[in-house]
Amino acid sequence: MGPKGFERFLSSLNNDYFNTHMFSDAVVVCEDQEFKVHRLVLACHSKYFEKQLTGNWKESVEKRIEIRDFDPGIVESMLRYMYSFNYNNIQGVSSMVYDAQVYQIADKYDIPTLKEYSKDRFSTAITAGWNMDEFPLAINVVYESTPPEDRGLRDLVVETSLLHLDTLLVKDGFNGILRTNSDFSADLIPFLSPKTSIKECSSCHKRIRR
Repeated sequence: MGPKGFERFLSSLNNDYFNTHMFSDAVVVCEDQEFKVHRLVLACHSKYFEKQLTGNWKESVEKRIEIRDFDPGIVESMLRYMYSFNYNNIQGVSSMVYDAQVYQIADKYDIPTLKEYSKDRFSTAITAGWNMDEFPLAINVVYESTPPEDRGLRDLVVETSLLHLDTLLVKDGFNGILRTNSDFSADLIPFLSPKTSIKECSSCHKRIRR
């Protein structure tokens, strides 16, 4: 539990100062949307934004950050988290896909707490939704948006797939991912050798083949 008054402070920060003119001193622009922000809030969460807004950069002079490679909804979730330590899926897509996209933006803009938070939400989403048609899409998003050395989400989809492999292998969507996403298949195949043993998954504490 945070110190006394923390919840009230957080509520005020989110409700009174998120995307408002009150004391805002910079803007984040994505497509046709403009978000009014506070440089201090961005800098506290992200070394990337701290450098952009304080160094010898165009963004520092103009107090304007343009984001071109993410949808406005994902940008809004990133900023909402900075003001509330939470975000909502505002695009109506599968939670597991949305959380993977938030993980991607958190990684790009060096927001470690958001990266961990979105990872936890992604884990919850695929635990509940691995049998849904969107699971193969989530796998694809993970492998297209994270580098091979970032195992955060990749290990989660591999572990979940191994736990439910017999069911997943009769699904066309999952088999399509196996055929078209070579990195995912390469991560999965070593665990299918008959020489592998059963061990406990470190993240979900379920038993999987190793």
